Amino acid sequence: MILNSYKSIDRFFKAKSVVFIGGKDIFVPIRELKRRGFKGKIFVVNPRRSKIDNYKCFQKVSDLPLSPDAAFIAVPAKEVISTVRELKTMKCKGIVCYSAGFKETGKTGKYLESTLIEECGDIPLIGPNCYGFINFSNNVALWPFSHKGTSCKKGIALITQSGMLSSDIIMATRSLPLSFMVSVGNQAVTKIEDLIYYFSAKKSVSCIAIHIEGISNLNRFVDASKFAFNAGKPIIVYKTGRSQIGKKIAKSHTGSLSGDNETYSALFKQLAITEVRDPIQLLETAKLFSGSSPIKNNKILALTCSGGGAAMVADNAEELKLGLPGFSKSQKIALKKVLPKIATISNPLDYTTPIWGIPEKTRPVFKNALNNNYSTAILVQDFPNAQINDTENLYLNDTKAFINECKVTGVTPIICSTLPENINEEVGKKILKLGGVPMQGVLNCLNAVRHLVDYFSFDDRKELQSFKLVDYKNYKYKFTNEYQGKSHIKEKGIKVPIGIILQDTKNLAKEKIQFPVVLKFTSNTILHKTEMGAVKLNINNHEELIKNHIKMKKMVGKKELENGLFFIEEMLPTPIAEMFLSIRQDKTFGDILVLGMGGSLTELYRDTKTFVLPVSKRYILKEIRKMKFFNLINGFRGNSKVDLNMIMAEIFKIIKFHQEEKNKCYSIEINPAFVYKDTMIASDCVLSTG
Repeated sequence: MILNSYKSIDRFFKAKSVVFIGGKDIFVPIRELKRRGFKGKIFVVNPRRSKIDNYKCFQKVSDLPLSPDAAFIAVPAKEVISTVRELKTMKCKGIVCYSAGFKETGKTGKYLESTLIEECGDIPLIGPNCYGFINFSNNVALWPFSHKGTSCKKGIALITQSGMLSSDIIMATRSLPLSFMVSVGNQAVTKIEDLIYYFSAKKSVSCIAIHIEGISNLNRFVDASKFAFNAGKPIIVYKTGRSQIGKKIAKSHTGSLSGDNETYSALFKQLAITEVRDPIQLLETAKLFSGSSPIKNNKILALTCSGGGAAMVADNAEELKLGLPGFSKSQKIALKKVLPKIATISNPLDYTTPIWGIPEKTRPVFKNALNNNYSTAILVQDFPNAQINDTENLYLNDTKAFINECKVTGVTPIICSTLPENINEEVGKKILKLGGVPMQGVLNCLNAVRHLVDYFSFDDRKELQSFKLVDYKNYKYKFTNEYQGKSHIKEKGIKVPIGIILQDTKNLAKEKIQFPVVLKFTSNTILHKTEMGAVKLNINNHEELIKNHIKMKKMVGKKELENGLFFIEEMLPTPIAEMFLSIRQDKTFGDILVLGMGGSLTELYRDTKTFVLPVSKRYILKEIRKMKFFNLINGFRGNSKVDLNMIMAEIFKIIKFHQEEKNKCYSIEINPAFVYKDTMIASDCVLSTG
């Protein structure tokens, strides 16, 4: 099925005959197709005109002399269905539906779109409510606006759900080596996942950059992402709809729903997908991925003719945990011979202006500096505006010398400007032609390097291949109270404090209670007891217990008392750390695990990690090591180190409990779990059960 999809999309994207259907909205697309150098046949269908842009207008699709490889539809939404039907009869190979007015507009539009899907059948259709596509390799453009971009043998495949963003990108002056641009719109027929499969199999594609508002079929997205990874095609994603306002806009814009932000981020990470936070990072990161060979470490070399520039690189590299290893003794000796006396030999290296632009002097510097097993090398160069001065060649002299030496050592050569605008498009093209990667802005550049390092150091290949989303069980659930929740998990070997229900304070003396204790009131409607005054710690005798019981009843109120119960527990010793742990079913992502810093201030700390199950012990442990929580359990300020194997065993004991109780347990939340050196105890637990 995938192979058939390849073939149909491929013929569509490599069209040798194109038909444009519509009125004023097809003038620009026709001209843009011709401007790109399209050598195939162009047809126009419009029943109310005799000519458009000197092309004869056919009255209807059936009048065409041949079956077109591609069609561009720009007619009112109500006319789209009949037009697609005619194209299907003519055996058209693929369609771009520029027309809007479908599911993004509401109930009527949604019905119209479902009809469109049925009518298309197996025909690839981009849209509706989209801008279309540009194939830079074959000069095929079904695109409604003027655009930039030159043909290249191998480059970035860019997919966006926002038409305007795709237009903005295609007009950018960032010297992007683009192979494809696709604006998918509503994804009625051809979806992002289909394009991932297609581009992963294309030799002309180096990496895939995607703007996502929402994903309609996550299981297929997972499979497509795994396919891309195995094909050696990195995916870079910019996800919008992260804020509450953004979510609403995304829903009305293309009719797709944004899922939970943290969970999307967790899923991307587990799939070896690079996630970025803005369009600039998307483009710059994709540019570096496209121009870089696989790297083996995070060691970078930076060179500049500015002490300030060197400091800027050093500061940002340190924050991003990129290595800037110093030079060896032999390197220092060699560099001292070829550098001016005023130079300070360090990484980043300011090789100073006296030799700047003189390749016979700078090339030996680059050669000796690169001799240290670096993965990437950065030359910071801010090229002048030609209207201001004519020193561009001096900058290019060093650029050429640097790139040539990088080629000798097998290091990816990056030419980076401190200010984004200080590498213009023409200079960027020259750098690309020389074999370098033009990066615009130091922070943008180093962020991209960090992403590159993370991608090539991804070591969860085995887990990735077997990863599959857990099925969602759609039941109605209700919350248990804390006492009930603990009773459930205790049966499965999960440790909880010793506790008893408090029935009658008059007979307390008969109870074998080991003081000090904790008094709690719990019900299935109270999830945060501390805020309600429903928890009292360090009660030391029967008298204190009776007194606090009376006081707590007043604070809780009659209404809650009818639905809850009081219970007492042993007072646990002060833990090394408090941990938050929850597992919940999600209709979009399946089973979600969240863990991290626990206690009453969990929301304030926000030191948590999200995982989409299934996930390996090794992966969880790797992520825990990146958290502030890890410092607490790793001997912070002289505390004992916690047995990490014990923590993993307890976490997976809870995961197993959730899996075994799947038909009865929608979610489990333990907050906090008291963590000690060799054990972990669930101090509080709430389940939602069926």
